[in-house]
Formats: sequence, structure tokens, C-alpha cells
Amino acid sequence: MDKTVKYVPVIDDCCYDFVFFKECNSVLTYGEKQSFFYIPFKVFTIHDLSPPYTLKFETSLTFFTIKVQPWANAHFFSHLETSGVIDLSLKKMGILEIHEQLFKDILISDRCMIADDFIKEQNLILSSSALFVKDICEYIYSVKGMTSVNLLSEKYKKTRQYLNRIFKQEVLYSLKKFIITVRIMDLVKFRIKNKHISMTELCYTYDYFDQSHFNRDFKKVCGVTPMQFFNDLPEFLFRH
Repeated sequence: MDKTVKYVPVIDDCCYDFVFFKECNSVLTYGEKQSFFYIPFKVFTIHDLSPPYTLKFETSLTFFTIKVQPWANAHFFSHLETSGVIDLSLKKMGILEIHEQLFKDILISDRCMIADDFIKEQNLILSSSALFVKDICEYIYSVKGMTSVNLLSEKYKKTRQYLNRIFKQEVLYSLKKFIITVRIMDLVKFRIKNKHISMTELCYTYDYFDQSHFNRDFKKVCGVTPMQFFNDLPEFLFRH
């Protein structure tokens, strides 16, 4: 509260979002060089940018996010052609009316019903390939990302090339990136709940037997080293 400018870290979990902003006034910084996009949009998504991501805002930030499950990414967002912060009001008819409804003085349960109705209206019907990718994603979640493309190839009796192609087609991320992301996301949540655990013990808990390998994977997802990340955790992440 003693700062006029605030920062919120954002971690890309490989699930695309419909992000509804009330203030329509913030800046997204991204990448090692900390490039930035000004966000004047009411509804947007972030596409094909490199971490670390930080939202910078003044006074207040009010938002509602509809997160898409990874196997439905392509259904909603395969039409995106350029990287950056994409204004979705230009892509989806009626989405500004949804924005207006979400920020009325209503209960959170009513907002969730509005979101449910919006998604149902999109007529999502999963293809056979999307259903297969859904099964892969759910398995990766169940093992907390502690697997590999080779192990998945053996489990599903499919070639690495086939798995990589069909996964990228539906999720819009590579299979390897998704595996690493799920592992690091689970690791971050675990560490936030268990602050006493050392980095070494955290490595072993998540099947990393090489500190440098752990650091590389962590930086790929979060954009910074584990020590930098956990030494400066904002209150926002404890709530989310």
C-alpha cells in the first residue's frame, strides 16, 4: 500500500486465457530484455511471448480470467497470427457485453455463471486428436510433470514425432515445454506451502538430481532463477 506503482508476476501455465480488465490500464513487461506492451484493452490474451512476465499498474488492478484447459487452446486461439497482447474484442463478437456483465456489482458465483454460459456458447466439441491430447495432459498433471517425451512415447505406443506433432496442434505449445511447465508450476505451489524446504530438497522431491538442470528448467518457465523467484514472492502469489 506504500507504493503508487505495483507489480504482479505472471507465470505462463500453457493454458490460454480470456482476460477481462476493468481499468484497461497496465503494462506487461516480458523477456530477459524486459520489453513491454501497454494494455488498453478490455479483453485480451497473451500469445507467444517469453518470460519473465510482470504486470505493472497504478492504484488498482481488477480482473476476471476465464482459463482454457490446454487441450482446448487450439479451439479458441489457433486463429492468432501475431505474438503479443491480443485484443480479443476484435476477434469475438459480444465479448464486450460479457465484460460489462462481469464487472457489475454481483456475487462471484454470478460471475462464474456468466463465464460458464460464455464458454458453452462457443460450441466446443473435442475431436479425436483433442481427446487423445486431453488424456496425455491429464496424465502429465497426475504425475506432476515428472515424465518425459520418451516415457510418454512408450506409454501410448506412439512415436515421439507423432506425439510432438499432435500435441503442438491442439495445445499450441510443444510437449516438452508443457511437461516442464507442469513440473515447475507444481513445484512452485509446493514450495509456497512448505517454505522451510531447501532448494536441494525441492530438487530431489521433483526428481531433479542436478541443480543446474533444475535451474535451467525453472528459468525457462519463470524467467528467473529459483532463488530470485522465492526470495521476492509477492503476496499476490500466496493468494493464487
